[in-house]
Formats: sequence, structure tokens, C-alpha cells
Amino acid sequence: MVSGDRGERQPVLVSRRWVFVVGIGALLGAGAARAAGVQGKSPGEPEQFVVYFRFGSAKLSSVARRVIHHAVEAIRRTVERGDFSHVKVIGYADTIGSTGQDQLSVRRAYAVRDQLVREGIDVSVIKVEGRGKLEPEVLAGDQVKNPRNRRTRIVIYRPGD
Repeated sequence: MVSGDRGERQPVLVSRRWVFVVGIGALLGAGAARAAGVQGKSPGEPEQFVVYFRFGSAKLSSVARRVIHHAVEAIRRTVERGDFSHVKVIGYADTIGSTGQDQLSVRRAYAVRDQLVREGIDVSVIKVEGRGKLEPEVLAGDQVKNPRNRRTRIVIYRPGD
């Protein structure tokens, strides 16, 4: 747990490939990109950002909007380098619930897409997918809540990816 922007305690989510702090002010100076939900990437891999959601919700938090803003900045840098193809926004859900979770993953992906568009990204370069319970970040039993599985990934592709 760390102190968030307003002094409240916030969870720190860490896995092998992702570092994300819900309360971005907690890591100032310690890798703002990682605090913003940026996936560490190897050369040749698409750049990725992750947005986490509350249980049963597709509403963007202020932290989610900051992550999306960082993604927009990365998209603009990629376009400026002439190394941009498209963006894929992929929504996921945890194992709680039924097929409605698949619809929730799509709503999450569209919420992120809509914010990208509000920040100036052309809708024609954004592809949206909802994968529901497929491809969990954390393996958990059926009907187990896991906040890391309630996410949307923003993947920035280059030509040839």
C-alpha cells in the first residue's frame, strides 16, 4: 500500500511485466511511465498501456484518464516518427458473472476508445475488442474477483506488427 494523490492508502499492483500504482502521485520521480500503466517492452514489441476498472464498471477513474493521456502522448510521438499503423483497445473482465461480463469488457474498451478520441486520436485508427474472461492477467478460480483482470489494454502498433 502507498499513499495516493490525496493521502489515502492505495494498492500497488505489480506483476512480472506490469507496474501500476493506483494513485499516480505516489511514484513521482520513480518512473512516471511505469506509474502510468506502461508495459515495459522489448525492441520490436508494440507499446502497451493498461487501464484498470472497478468491479462491474466501465467508468473511467481520474487515474485511468491519466493513463490514457500518457497513451495519447505515446501515439503522437509514434506518429511524429512516421512509425504508426493503428491502435488496438482490448477489454477484459474477471471471472465473476456470466456472459454479461463479455459485454462489460466491450463497454470498457469503448470507454477507453472514446477517451482517446476526446483527446484527439482519429477514431478510424482505433480497433476495439472485448475478450471477456479470456486471457486473465492473474489466474484465479471461477467466480473469483480479481481487480487485475478488470482491465483494458491500449496497444500501439507500428507498420508490420
